[in-house]
Amino acid sequence: MSQQPIDKRRVYLACRGVFTGDKAHIRQLKKVRKAVQQHKASLRSLIQDLGGEKTIEAVRDLLERRIFESELRAKIEFPELFHLSPNQEIQREASEVDAARSAAEAINEIASAEDSEADTDGEAADATVVNGNEAESHAVLPSLYPIFIPYKAQHIILNEAQRLLEESCFEFLQKWLPSNLEEKGWECASSIELTKSTRLLARKAGGIPKEAFIDIGDTPFGQILLAANKLRHSAVHRLPNTARGIRDLCKSAVALATTLGDNVRAIKLEEICHELDDKMEAMKLNKNALEITATAGPEEIKRQREELDRREKEIVARMVKEDGENKAFMGVLLEESVGRLLNEKPYTDEVATEEQEEQADRNSSPPDTTGELVKEKVSDEASQRPQAKVKNALWPPAWR
Repeated sequence: MSQQPIDKRRVYLACRGVFTGDKAHIRQLKKVRKAVQQHKASLRSLIQDLGGEKTIEAVRDLLERRIFESELRAKIEFPELFHLSPNQEIQREASEVDAARSAAEAINEIASAEDSEADTDGEAADATVVNGNEAESHAVLPSLYPIFIPYKAQHIILNEAQRLLEESCFEFLQKWLPSNLEEKGWECASSIELTKSTRLLARKAGGIPKEAFIDIGDTPFGQILLAANKLRHSAVHRLPNTARGIRDLCKSAVALATTLGDNVRAIKLEEICHELDDKMEAMKLNKNALEITATAGPEEIKRQREELDRREKEIVARMVKEDGENKAFMGVLLEESVGRLLNEKPYTDEVATEEQEEQADRNSSPPDTTGELVKEKVSDEASQRPQAKVKNALWPPAWR
């Protein structure tokens, strides 16, 4: 069954985050159906609009054509999703930078407060983060950037990244600085905060053999530790951050785990980064599609408004025109009426004229043999008729 391009695009956008990695290689109908059913709640709107079977059919078609696993194929299939104007790119990047600056200021504020209370149980000062979505926009359409993920997901990611780093630091300290752990009474990874581990590493790094650290480039070890502290502050103080900011914090965790030689946890953290990048790209494409639809919507409304304005003007023009025509018609009728009235004789003149005509008719009537007028003779004959006959003529037969 052929499908509309808009339907295929919706399916791609909704399911792109589902069919990634190994799932992008699924081809069997049974497995495709199972994957869709597992995410039925998230795909509810799509399934309601297209139908369950039609959705599964579209997903399988995209899988068979390798659209999910190849960004190049996706660009060929849905070029409009990947095309951005330079102005859009600049605006989006500016929003991401502003949000990152706000988050960095909040983290630095907390870090400064905690540094002044190092190794104490004092409470750090609270910081406020400006959410990029709260910035007022005077554009016709509100900005969908920067990209944020639900805070629940952010909390899980950062807390897991923090846990992995705490375990990585503890194992490193247990190997190279066991006496310090015993001195502090830190018997497991959960008993030591990440910032305390990083401070200890910063102080004792000079006494640890260089071969204990893995050189990952030009980034100084102190800067790597500082970046890991920012991850901890964001997790503990629950600072909202953009998806890109969360990804960057996880990258700093990868750097520290790699430097400490913990490749197992570094790989796990790197996989989290890949997942964030993938979901960010999916959200970006979805936002592109929403903006395309939203932009087309006002354009259509504008066209309809112009059409309504045109029709309104036509109605008004027709009303004025017909009123003018009626006005002209009434003028013609009035001219005819006035002309007729002015050309007609007065009523008294008509009566006098009629009497004169009657008199002329009498004078012109011919006399009979007796010399009397015909009219007078008829009148005399009528007066000589029997009276009874006149009476009988006046009453109905039943009354006689």
